[in-house]
Amino acid sequence: MSNLQLALIAIGIVLILLVLLFNWWQDQRVRKQMHEQFSMGDEHENDVLLKDRRQVAPTQKAQADRRDPVFVDSEPDVSPETAVPAAADTTISAAQLDEHHDEEAVDEMTEGVIELHFATPVSGADLHRYTRTALSAGTKPLRFFAETEEGLHRADLRADEYYVSLQMAVLLANRGGALGEIEWSQAWAKADEIAHEFDASVESPDVPALLRRAEKLDQVCANLDTQVGLTVQLTQPHPVRSVIDVARAKGFTEYRNGLAWMNHDGLPRFVLLLAGEHAEDPANAGVNRVDLLLDVPCSPPDETPFARMMAVGRDLALSLDGQLIDDSGRPVMEGSEHAIDEQIRGIYEELEQQGLQAGSPRALRVFS
Repeated sequence: MSNLQLALIAIGIVLILLVLLFNWWQDQRVRKQMHEQFSMGDEHENDVLLKDRRQVAPTQKAQADRRDPVFVDSEPDVSPETAVPAAADTTISAAQLDEHHDEEAVDEMTEGVIELHFATPVSGADLHRYTRTALSAGTKPLRFFAETEEGLHRADLRADEYYVSLQMAVLLANRGGALGEIEWSQAWAKADEIAHEFDASVESPDVPALLRRAEKLDQVCANLDTQVGLTVQLTQPHPVRSVIDVARAKGFTEYRNGLAWMNHDGLPRFVLLLAGEHAEDPANAGVNRVDLLLDVPCSPPDETPFARMMAVGRDLALSLDGQLIDDSGRPVMEGSEHAIDEQIRGIYEELEQQGLQAGSPRALRVFS
């Protein structure tokens, strides 16, 4: 072995050691920050964000709670004659303020939250430069919520407002699996970057407990995740454009990057695929089959979801000179839709019992 080869091997070993040392140092830095958040001493003993989430009586420290802002700093001495008007004024102020809160908020059931509290208010424009690129941690989407100086809850940052705190919500589970340690570390690193830039303190939940919640949610979703398909098998390939024109004429409309059969509220009951591809992005110029897919957790509840899809499939088959077959490649028998619809209705009920109503924003997040 030549001296050059020995030198290259030595350099490679040194580089590997440097990478391992850097990863160890970064891991220790994150662990130290997390430890500091859970070892803050007596000053934070009464902070409800560091304990359980049971309702407690309002205290002076509760004024920092985003979700339940305190509108009166202190309780003034009032005479019996003025007590009622004062209470009325407070009620009006609270009602007026609530009208300005954004409705969308953290979903405690399906999301874990990292809290950031800024030393000084930060403009929405500055925050947006960081949140707009932090879209996900691995396969888990991230959402951001903020509290303004006035105590208003925001689901969307506004450039002309200043914020005193920020919540990063991490999805616990989806079709990519349960949230794991690596994905949580990625989310924490993004939160840590924002904290360093804007001088913020960071609060993390109990990570082992959070990951256990993620595993449990993932198991529930896996047991209820159901998709039902039908296929219109064409006798000969058809041009993509002609198939799309026929589908639109039958009632399919544009949805995201494809076509879907909508309900009266504009929500997709089932989608149309061309040879397994979305209608707007087929792999080939001509297709020999048209697929209909009913994504049960993501579709709005319906009394006869499969029967409806089967009727549309038969109509397409007639117009495209094809045959309607099931997932196994067998012709769909008349009357089979009743038993399948009964099973689907049972899944709808189970989803609702688990707090995952079919077609709801929560279900769309975890079944994505």
